Amino acid sequence: MRIWAAAALAVLLSTVAAHADELQQAFDVVGAILQKDGGLVPLQASCPTKNDDPGQYVVSSTMVSINKTDRAVLVDTGDCGGGNGSGQYLVVIQNGAAHAVTDAGIADMSFLADHMYVEDNSLVLYGNRWLSNDPHCCPSKKATLEYNLKTHQHKYTNTGDNKS
Repeated sequence: MRIWAAAALAVLLSTVAAHADELQQAFDVVGAILQKDGGLVPLQASCPTKNDDPGQYVVSSTMVSINKTDRAVLVDTGDCGGGNGSGQYLVVIQNGAAHAVTDAGIADMSFLADHMYVEDNSLVLYGNRWLSNDPHCCPSKKATLEYNLKTHQHKYTNTGDNKS
């Protein structure tokens, strides 16, 4: 019984270490995107203390398995300088290489996902979508964003109105 328990613990620890490496890959990709705007710091407590700092910190991240080796990571960020701005970045890790999906319109004042899952060859993200005349506070639509992992194309489907 001890050998089985030790083997199970070893598998669990190697899985946790692999996921930590994948999260770090995703954070590195987001950090590279934000480098010209002050960069990415790991925690709000790591933000510089000046009020006008353009940097961002990691608020949360969500990882889903695409298959046995590939992952998708949704990274939510907040602004170090305060305010109600936010950022959201979708990073796909395939064949060991991480890249940000920059053409899907995932961003503050466009679309912010609440959750995601994999269905067939697509990532399906569900969240809030701002229309062109929506104020920052109030996205008018709930929507899904389907991102095809093979063709790298995406499409939005509005699923309903947000209620005030």
